[in-house]
Amino acid sequence: MWQAVKAFFRSWGLVILATIVGLAIAWRFVSPAPPETVRFAVMSDPQSAYNLAVDEYAKGLEAEKFKVERVPTQGSADNVRLLREGRVDLALVQGGVPSATGKDRLVSLGQVFFEPAWVFVRRGQQGGSPVQALRGQAVAVGPEGSGTRLLAFGLLAANGLGADAIQAVPLVGEQAADALVNGQVQAAVFVAARPAAAINRLMRTEGIELLNFGSRADAYAIHLPYLTPVRLPNGGLSLAEDLPRGDVTLMAPATSVLARDDLNPQIAALMMRILRDTHKGRTLFSPEGRFPSGLNHEVPLQEDAARFYEKGVSFLQTYLPFWVAVTVERLWVLLIPLVTLLLPLMRIAPAIYTWQIERQLWAIYDKVRKVDEESETGLSVRTIAQLDALDQEAAKLKLPDSYADRIYELRRHIAWLRRRKVEPEAA
Repeated sequence: MWQAVKAFFRSWGLVILATIVGLAIAWRFVSPAPPETVRFAVMSDPQSAYNLAVDEYAKGLEAEKFKVERVPTQGSADNVRLLREGRVDLALVQGGVPSATGKDRLVSLGQVFFEPAWVFVRRGQQGGSPVQALRGQAVAVGPEGSGTRLLAFGLLAANGLGADAIQAVPLVGEQAADALVNGQVQAAVFVAARPAAAINRLMRTEGIELLNFGSRADAYAIHLPYLTPVRLPNGGLSLAEDLPRGDVTLMAPATSVLARDDLNPQIAALMMRILRDTHKGRTLFSPEGRFPSGLNHEVPLQEDAARFYEKGVSFLQTYLPFWVAVTVERLWVLLIPLVTLLLPLMRIAPAIYTWQIERQLWAIYDKVRKVDEESETGLSVRTIAQLDALDQEAAKLKLPDSYADRIYELRRHIAWLRRRKVEPEAA
């Protein structure tokens, strides 16, 4: 049995060795295993749309045994910086921010919700152009690094105004609302996917109005392509209070989930499933199924995200547990070199196996032939000893049972040669 095993490894060893070498080379092209921890940039306000979305993402990731780390940030511009520095893996970023801060090393998993600009002014401030009416005024536009501030300056730029056309005040949220109500600022800009406490308060405050971009909405969308006109319908905030009183058109950037261009592909694929489940529902500013979306992206779509928008969730991840599907997808690339190597090697392996076995028989046959040639002049004691030694060598061969007849045939030939040499001399 052990001889058969040894013969097997002698013949199939080349196949095994070549296969291992081929797989080792192919392994270099296998996508790396997903990291254990996924890092998100998060805002300071736990009730912000960004943080609420990250909480939902975290539930999906943690269900698949990932750890989620939250890294504090000042806003969308800060998120982009953290992504470039590799300090976070994923971040929600307001539309228009990558165009303003740079797109290097960024990829997108798609847009996930609209985040309109709510521009509140003290009554009597509106003129012909909603933004032109802010010239020279103190305006709460949020802190440095916030998407709100960048959007406010973008609206000014579209109107031919520089950042110095207003007195930029770095207030946000309730502080900005307080300043507007108290007359410390004449306008306040909020960027929010849903009405926060400050917005709800200002909508109900006498003397404060929400700017309506209606007549110039299409023009803004042309000059600032990352903005989309959205409608806040009459009574959309409260039918009982008739808020707002009449339709209001707001300009909304779409928030996207961005990542570095080296995001692990399995994380990207899983995130696409999570984004679909989190954002497919109806919102105040979008119908059901509008998000996530791969349209109008400012930075290139990540490869797995592009595949998702074209074909949906992969077959394996649809029917297999995530980690099983990931393992199969990672190792799938090994199938090509494996088949390429094994098919030809499996054809020659039986021949190598047969040769490994028979060469032991032919080695003894070669010695027998030499003894026969050397003893043509007569049989000697030395010749008989050589034949006896060859017979013993043949008897000791440890070949598979299927070759037993070949061993007996070899020994019969040795015996025949001994008789042929001895009988003529005895006669």
